[in-house]
Amino acid sequence: MPPETKADIQHVLRSINKSRFAFPRSMVIFITRKQRVKQHQENVTLITRGLLLAGLLCCLPVSQPLAKDCLSASEYQRQLIDNTTTQDLHAVEALSQSILSSCPAPLDNRLGRVVDAATIYISLFKLQTDANDAQARLLTQDFSQSGVAEQAFYYQLLASYSLRQGQTKQALSLTHLLTNDMLKNLEPQESASLQLAVATIHFDIEFYQSVRELLSPLLDHPQQAVKMRAAILLWYTPQSQQQLNQSLAIVRQYQQLPDTLLKVSALEVLARDASARNNLQQGEQYLSEAISLAQKLGATSREIDLKLMAAELFASTSPQTSLITVPVTALNSSQQLALTEQEIASATQQQQWQRASILHEQALKLREIIDKNKSLAREYASFELVEQARQLEQAQQQARLQALAAEKQEQQRLIYILALICAVLGLTMVSLLFIKKRRAADHFEKLANTDGLTQVLNRRAIQHFAEQVSANSKLRKQPFVVALADIDHFKSVNDTYGHDAGDVVLTEFAQRTNKLIRQQDRLGRWGGEEWLIIMTNTELKAVNALFTRMQSAIRTVSAAGHELTITFSMGAVAGDGSEPVEALIQAADALLYKAKHNGRNQLVTTVAP
Repeated sequence: MPPETKADIQHVLRSINKSRFAFPRSMVIFITRKQRVKQHQENVTLITRGLLLAGLLCCLPVSQPLAKDCLSASEYQRQLIDNTTTQDLHAVEALSQSILSSCPAPLDNRLGRVVDAATIYISLFKLQTDANDAQARLLTQDFSQSGVAEQAFYYQLLASYSLRQGQTKQALSLTHLLTNDMLKNLEPQESASLQLAVATIHFDIEFYQSVRELLSPLLDHPQQAVKMRAAILLWYTPQSQQQLNQSLAIVRQYQQLPDTLLKVSALEVLARDASARNNLQQGEQYLSEAISLAQKLGATSREIDLKLMAAELFASTSPQTSLITVPVTALNSSQQLALTEQEIASATQQQQWQRASILHEQALKLREIIDKNKSLAREYASFELVEQARQLEQAQQQARLQALAAEKQEQQRLIYILALICAVLGLTMVSLLFIKKRRAADHFEKLANTDGLTQVLNRRAIQHFAEQVSANSKLRKQPFVVALADIDHFKSVNDTYGHDAGDVVLTEFAQRTNKLIRQQDRLGRWGGEEWLIIMTNTELKAVNALFTRMQSAIRTVSAAGHELTITFSMGAVAGDGSEPVEALIQAADALLYKAKHNGRNQLVTTVAP
């Protein structure tokens, strides 16, 4: 109400009160009749004015007071993007509560988006938080009037949540929009958070080449949180030793971080690194600190991952008791598989064979689900997924066109035809570009895993294959063989006939051996003239026949105009997944040394006492 109107009403009310008591009955004798009539008329006038103003006051709409602490939707959104980039879960929760408590209800559309986005982010780490309704609302939003950065932020959150919920197709469709239609249109200072989000999704579905392309430039980013997140994810991604050391150096600066989920992830990396270096005490210290911080932040999902990791790497107490209050359906497939494998180990140790068999069947079903999702992810370049992404864009465009139908029907028809033509052309271009990029990525992936001279697996790739075989053998209780071979007197070949002749010997050894091993086995160049052979689902005695065939096939090699007689020594051990691959390779190396010591050109599979 205007101050002037309020003052008028107060003046009239004061006048009415005065007039009510202005003429007591005891003083009527001193007032003439004319004076009484005049005074009465004035009183009636004042009362009438008062009633009219009071009625006007009652009819005025009561405006809702504006919340002084409610910020603009743009400011809340900026804060949310910053807090999710630094992975500050508490700050995201506080921001959501601030909007709900400070801003007048019902919230407008943009504020509602921010609250829904915060709910989805919180649900990624707090399993008790249900974000399905928030997801459904955001998926139906029309972001046509929003900037590219705002659209990208919401879509990457929806993609992460969809992947968490097992909705792989939807996650890939949204990721396709992000990488092909939005990332290239963002400014460099805006694209970092989107690169991190897309790289995280691509890492989960094993698109490692894309992860390296997206994150390697961020290692020099001026923002500490961005650089740290990139380094953490790159540490898990196959890469060169130099790149690995660069990532680890950044992660070791974790003490500069506040108590956020990002610090939890950094401590997890350091724990895994310490475990890989057999520094179990330090690894357990890092992991214990990470678990405590995850509990403090209320990040239930991260706490579960860390406890499963503790049980796997450091033989800690089984995590089952600490997960008993969490519904199994709240865990993703990978977490369920890890927990089931822990239960299998526990049942086997307690000789509960029937329970172990039931759990083993459950583990196979979970692995089938995970493999199916990964297989679907590898069809990312297929026409169907690209079409789904394009259809999502077309649906949003169609919604905008329908909004204009009442006013501009003829214009809508023209826009729709043009949009359809653009969509077909765009789809064709995107498909061609994507196929070209995928082929290039496959080519570089092969180069990264192949020895340049001999065209067999390099050291990193053959070791990764051995670790996969070891894990499968442990799960399926199947034996496998690790054999290490070394060409005898290879240095003398180089010294006598030259390095070109030595290269011929190495190439012929690789090609001839590759023809002798089975399709499911692998040969890799371990270093110099050393070769690592992994034989799956095989007893140790089978290596004797392979050694004999290799001796016959490699005995004579033509190089530098000479017929060279080539022999080699080999050490082999059997594994069942219970020992680390590194230990098996060391044991095979010891047996290879034994073969060399005994005169070369022989196979040793046991060490004499």
